[in-house]
Amino acid sequence: MNSAEQLTAQLHKKTARVGVIGLGYTGLPLAVELARAGFYVTGVDINEAKVEAVKQGESYITDVDSKNLKELVSTSRLSSTRNYADLASCSAVSICVPTPLRKTRDPDLTHVLDAVRALLKSLHEGMLIILESTTYPGTTEEAVLPILEGSGL
Repeated sequence: MNSAEQLTAQLHKKTARVGVIGLGYTGLPLAVELARAGFYVTGVDINEAKVEAVKQGESYITDVDSKNLKELVSTSRLSSTRNYADLASCSAVSICVPTPLRKTRDPDLTHVLDAVRALLKSLHEGMLIILESTTYPGTTEEAVLPILEGSGL
């Protein structure tokens, strides 16, 4: 069985550990829904206040109920950290970081590219990387893929 088939099987059986980079208005709801679906989820954010709030089960996002969040954290379905190394055990990682618009009205990819570079330390064969951040078509092939391919994987 190749790595893609193994990942598919893990996802269907919900044995895959999933990572979410960026615990903002896109990432936290995604992490919560993945955990509610039965996955073990590791959320990573550079903002210490967000990481600590998740650890306490306290939501700062309107669409995320603190009661549900607290339950997922208390059952270890959802954890949060600032340490990208904690993503090494993940089979799939979604990148949900901000892409603010520049003065020229095009997306600033700084946070996306920083997240991808930080993820390189935990990248392993068979890991699925999903770019969820709002950006222009072609960002994955033009900006993200070259960085990932530079790892040799």
